[in-house]
Amino acid sequence: MRKVSLPFAFLLFILYSAYSGTVSTAAESAVEGIMFEDPLHKKLKDGWSWLRESSDDWRMTDKGLEIRMEPLAGDDTRNILFRKPPKENEGPFDVAVEVQALQPYTNQYQQAGLYWMQDGKLKFKFVLERIDGELYVFPGKKPMKTEHVVLRLRINGTQVVGEYQPEATGEFLEAFEIQLPDRNDETDQISLQCWQGPADAKHWIRFQKFTIKKPR
Repeated sequence: MRKVSLPFAFLLFILYSAYSGTVSTAAESAVEGIMFEDPLHKKLKDGWSWLRESSDDWRMTDKGLEIRMEPLAGDDTRNILFRKPPKENEGPFDVAVEVQALQPYTNQYQQAGLYWMQDGKLKFKFVLERIDGELYVFPGKKPMKTEHVVLRLRINGTQVVGEYQPEATGEFLEAFEIQLPDRNDETDQISLQCWQGPADAKHWIRFQKFTIKKPR
């Protein structure tokens, strides 16, 4: 029997391990119903676009995507990162992201989170927001103790349920339920944004673990 040299055997092992890992990851994603996921670490995955990008005010790190909270809001907001959600007939689906402020909120209506848009225009939002000196997830106005939360939108047709997970641990809690006036597969966008930061200080929001998946 011909002996296989150690370098060649080692190469076979590496190739097998890489293939097995790919198959395993794909199988795990299928079981979990993953439609899209991006850890938002080091490099953005394909499919994202920027609206009113200000390249000096966002950065990719090994911990997540970090965007500066500029003193802007609404249609003036810069560094809106967006992508197309699944089409209406591909639902239901959940959209989730982990949000963490790197500095405590100080401003009225300072906020960050998930924003649903159509053709660049805001339709609704689900955010971690400071209102009258207190911290909430909004809509629903559920009190929060710290600026660290997972926000999840559960979308079924035009029905939307917002859920949140304080400190990214434990059970998800319901914040609100609304009906969208309509869906538009051509212009619908799901985005990450942050608003109303202080003008005299640099406040940053870290986004991590963005997922779109089928509900269990």
